[in-house]
Amino acid sequence: MFAAERLRIIRSYVLEKKKASVAEISRMLGVSEVTIRRDLEALDEEGFLIRTHGGAILSGEDNLEALPTGGEADAEREQRSEISEIAIYLINDGDTLLLSPGKTNLAIARRLQRKKNLVVLTNDLLIASELASHPSARVIVPGGDLDSLTLSLNGPLTIHGLRQYYVAKAFIEVDGIHLQRGFTIKYPIQLEVFQEMMQMSQERIFVGTPSVFNQISFSQVGPLSSATAVVTHPAVPDEYKRQLFESNITLYASFTAYNQIGRAGDLR
Repeated sequence: MFAAERLRIIRSYVLEKKKASVAEISRMLGVSEVTIRRDLEALDEEGFLIRTHGGAILSGEDNLEALPTGGEADAEREQRSEISEIAIYLINDGDTLLLSPGKTNLAIARRLQRKKNLVVLTNDLLIASELASHPSARVIVPGGDLDSLTLSLNGPLTIHGLRQYYVAKAFIEVDGIHLQRGFTIKYPIQLEVFQEMMQMSQERIFVGTPSVFNQISFSQVGPLSSATAVVTHPAVPDEYKRQLFESNITLYASFTAYNQIGRAGDLR
């Protein structure tokens, strides 16, 4: 079954039921849950539905009680879209890349169709699945233990696999960016993998929506000084713009590069 047909059926089903789980849609269509999660991500991006843990609910006023933060989710979705658009301008044809797990990096992966002859390393199964249709990208997925919550591969086998490679640019998505605590993520199971990603890349480009700034998650990936650049949305707090500037870390927001000499450069 082609993706367009799956999406049509999923739209019809969610429109009727108002909500659905990944497992039930997977059984109904006879395809893997990984495929259904990717389809739901696509429908979430277009605003038809809102992803929830294990499934989705229909977007719209009638469902706001079921998910009172829907407006915030819409805003973050738009921010992720803008951030991913900025990131594409940092990627050249023929680049070697790493994409860590995360919704913003998934949005970046969707835009990589514009680039040619890429090598992309990722431990995120949704990102790998998204890139499977890329006409000229070589996609490398290390081995490891599958975490069902994040659909990412982790553990000693993943770290061993990552150590076989060195990439030009690593796009690392985090859950917290803090002046004192640096870059942090929610899940300890991912920590060693994220730290290995930082060691195997020439440029370490951290990505995140404004909501992750001034936040501290459970596991520290590294200090602010470990970044080569940060890609975000212009709503980032001013104190972070100043700190990144003083640390000689380039900040990209809305196609503007706030670089170490204090001038703004247009990425377009």
